[in-house]
Amino acid sequence: MRRWVFCAALVSCHLVVLAWGQGEDKPFFETGSVREAASPRERHAYPVIARTAGGQLLTVWTVMEVGGRDGRIVGAFSRDGGRTWSEPVTLIDIPGKLDADPNILIDGHRILVYSTTVEVPNRIEKSEVWMTASEDEGKSWSPPVLVPMPFRYVVGKRHIGLKLRDGTLVMPFSWDLWAEAGTPARTEGEMDLKSGVLLSRDGGRTWTPSGELHIFERKVHPSAIWGCVEPAIVELANGELYMLLRTGTEWLYEARSPDGGRTWTPPVRSPLLGHNSPAALWRLDRNPGEIVVIWNNSPRHRYPLTVALSADGGRSWSRPKIVATSDGPQVSYPGITQAPDGMLVAVWQQQRPDGGRDIRWARFNRAWVLAEP
Repeated sequence: MRRWVFCAALVSCHLVVLAWGQGEDKPFFETGSVREAASPRERHAYPVIARTAGGQLLTVWTVMEVGGRDGRIVGAFSRDGGRTWSEPVTLIDIPGKLDADPNILIDGHRILVYSTTVEVPNRIEKSEVWMTASEDEGKSWSPPVLVPMPFRYVVGKRHIGLKLRDGTLVMPFSWDLWAEAGTPARTEGEMDLKSGVLLSRDGGRTWTPSGELHIFERKVHPSAIWGCVEPAIVELANGELYMLLRTGTEWLYEARSPDGGRTWTPPVRSPLLGHNSPAALWRLDRNPGEIVVIWNNSPRHRYPLTVALSADGGRSWSRPKIVATSDGPQVSYPGITQAPDGMLVAVWQQQRPDGGRDIRWARFNRAWVLAEP
């Protein structure tokens, strides 16, 4: 059965490539580092990337040390489409706590950055969400403020949010069911998670939950999560929201909303292989009928990191192209956006053999994604 699914996927990918046509831009790909670890103990992790109203690229991520009792959210800007990056500045640093799982939401000329903040050591019982904002393209940032959340342990909102056509802000998120029941999980592998979106109509100060997406499928590794977590969302050209979810199975799962995130279809298996690792999505500027995904195309590992395009709202995808790979250390937690010149720009965490983690970037065009190997 699995062999038949794989063959069908190849046929589907071939048809998608033909539908897009050939002979567009010359394929282009380059890569580099946003930030490298200064020592094996330093870890730069969980990056997300967004394009500001002024055309800059902003990457935010977590900086922490192995065995440390603190971690903070930092951000760096690129003014040349992702080729070079500024020195990172601290955006959120709650004393004595770990600030992680950052995300970005662009609301016109406002840049909103959020954290998921936990006690150290984390007992998977209670988390906090903090927000900082800039209204001058990152020249200054407001003091972080605590944002009320509807669940005890909110997690997995590490993807960029959206501003919909009616002005509603949408942020994907997840929450742990054991924490809600007052019986916190001891390890990540015991967590059982639901996902949905948070909706805001007051500029991101307060949020209302929507959707309770969950699956009852066997996970394939004991350390993997139950349920679904770390959703990525994109608004399709027809206004539908499309979501991809990390699961403990061998596949990413997907869900759709026809009404701006208020209701969702039940999550079902997507065409994309992926185990216990999140994906990221973006709708192309110059080809608004297409979306790009970046994810770990593997039923067991957090490598390789690959990209593909879809012209039919995620129902079929082009042949995966490898952005980064590894022989063991993970290349994971990707983010993706587009620079003003149309280049796709991806970021991810790259684990080094010495234990440190870097934030890496890649710039490539649509033609490279669709080019034959």
